[in-house]
Amino acid sequence: MEKNLYKYSQYNIVEQDTNDKVLLYNTYSLKYRYIHRYDFLDIYNKSNIDLGDVPVFLAEDGFVVPADLDEIQRLKDDVQAYQDNADFMFLSIFTTLSCNFRCVYCFEKDQLCQTEHMTLETADEIIAFIKRRYAEHQFTKPLKIKWFGGESLLNMDIIRYISKELINNNIEFSAKLYTNGRLLTKELAQELKELHVTDEVVIPIDGLAPTYASLKGCTEVDFYEVLNNIKACEDVLKIVIHINVSGASKNDVHPLFSLLKNDYGIKSKIIAVRIAPQNTDTITDENDVSFEEYQKAADIVKDGRRLGKKRGYGCEARHPDYYVIGTKGELYICEHLIGQKEYMVGNIKDQSGRIDRAGTIWDTNRIIDDCAHCPILPLCLGHCTSQRYIDNIDCQKELRIEDTKKRILELCRGGNV
Repeated sequence: MEKNLYKYSQYNIVEQDTNDKVLLYNTYSLKYRYIHRYDFLDIYNKSNIDLGDVPVFLAEDGFVVPADLDEIQRLKDDVQAYQDNADFMFLSIFTTLSCNFRCVYCFEKDQLCQTEHMTLETADEIIAFIKRRYAEHQFTKPLKIKWFGGESLLNMDIIRYISKELINNNIEFSAKLYTNGRLLTKELAQELKELHVTDEVVIPIDGLAPTYASLKGCTEVDFYEVLNNIKACEDVLKIVIHINVSGASKNDVHPLFSLLKNDYGIKSKIIAVRIAPQNTDTITDENDVSFEEYQKAADIVKDGRRLGKKRGYGCEARHPDYYVIGTKGELYICEHLIGQKEYMVGNIKDQSGRIDRAGTIWDTNRIIDDCAHCPILPLCLGHCTSQRYIDNIDCQKELRIEDTKKRILELCRGGNV
């Protein structure tokens, strides 16, 4: 009788724990377990493992897989199945390119202006497009919207208009909002909630007051007003604070986190976000922050860095029904490309269906092939497509693997495995 042979999974992460135990984590199955060092040596990088010779849980948890399994193709099939079943449409809508701040690192800084707002005419074209897509596709899951700017709240009239039209047309949706928080009052928060802004409201904080004012082109008074607004609105909206970690703000992370939690008693989720210069004014080495420096800052905050309970399927740009809509109805696939005409893929008034991603940099199969043998691929699916293929930014794989190991240990600390 032919034996069923197994092989060591290419998506295992290994961390030595004690002299006689090894910690294994599989980035595809998301299972982790301490195993005896001798059991580990029996499977490590082997391709003809008899399951009768090793503990059966190694196969159950995905640390060893059938010898004839193509793990790369399995990942591609999983992503394709997710995309085929992602039965909803996702829009990122830029209400305006006007902003009340001037963040030095902003990826839009080269595109911002004082006057460019989305018009009612463009809003009507967006609504018509949504209706067409829902009539053609019969989506069963609610529409997702991200309200973006400039400062999105500077064109609250468009948020209000589109939202009410969707409500009046019985189109289910939920929305996420990006704002610097300066204009966010409790009264406005209540209205936003009624307009289905029930997903996250993301507010970035760039260090303590002096750093914040310097980086965001505002005053220190603005910093404290934003904190007061967060405090006033966090019981109404699901606010997520991004502590932006840059070369200028990295030393502020600890005291800022303490200020938010202890002095202001803010309960909202706080995560650390690495910010690299992304416009012509600030692409200089001294403004950047290394991955190691970011890790140090993120360790202070903790939230958002834990290993998840399910795998991701890449950023929104790879979703088959995702559309980034500029103030004039221009279409892009990635928010970070807004205003860069060479990356436009059409206009909302002419769009009738999905934007074909096959064979482009947004084709997930291409990304998986390029990262095929990285052990953390199932977790990140190639990281940021724009950074990888347009900005040519190295993903710093080795540092990310080490960071994953660190989070595995955090996951297992105090647990029974």
